[in-house]
Amino acid sequence: MKISIITLFPKMISGFFEESIVKRAVEKKLVEIEIVNLRDFAIDDYGTVDDRPYGGGAGMIIRVDVIYKALADVIARSETTKQSQKKRLLRFARNDSRRVILTSPKGKQFNQKKAQEFSKLDHLIIVAGHYEGVDERVLDYIDEEVSMGDFVLTGGEIVAAAITDSVVRLLPGVLKKDEATKSESFNINSKKLLEYPQYTRPESFKGLKVPKVLQGGNHKEIEKWRLKKATEETRKKRPDLLR
Repeated sequence: MKISIITLFPKMISGFFEESIVKRAVEKKLVEIEIVNLRDFAIDDYGTVDDRPYGGGAGMIIRVDVIYKALADVIARSETTKQSQKKRLLRFARNDSRRVILTSPKGKQFNQKKAQEFSKLDHLIIVAGHYEGVDERVLDYIDEEVSMGDFVLTGGEIVAAAITDSVVRLLPGVLKKDEATKSESFNINSKKLLEYPQYTRPESFKGLKVPKVLQGGNHKEIEKWRLKKATEETRKKRPDLLR
């Protein structure tokens, strides 16, 4: 899989992927992460990528022609034939193997289901929004807008990094045990449940003990306990998931 991130601040992104699981996934060639500096496609030698909004208003808007050129370059380099390159340069329609998304507070909220969907792609392209937003015409070249929630950040770099991390860890071979992702929050028994409580050594700490069922070795009983506790956790902390 390849993930391309188009951003005005590449250093914010690159540092995030130089540690931990994502770094190891790149080193093992399980994923390719490409960070594209939007200013490489500026309209002048001063690095201009934005302009004032028509009709007035605060802030600056990222230009459609700049994002178009960046997308065209990313997509053209990922295509295998000249014919497919020519076809994609005018409009970036969704296909089964590639998705172009824009980070935006106006987008649909990102969740585990969406992470699983993205992890099955060959190429995910993330455009990190910034300033007061992007020219509305950019949406003609975007498959979907994605948000992290009902709050506003100064830029989409944190969102892009979070999406990438969430997707990469689902790729085969990235985690030592792929089974680990199946018992995490939102994945239990294909239900939207929070993860069950986890324990490790010591068995007793200041009067707080590990439940006996987890120490008995009866895997059927352990699974029943975990499902029960996951349901209780969800009902207590995220009852909206049970509706």
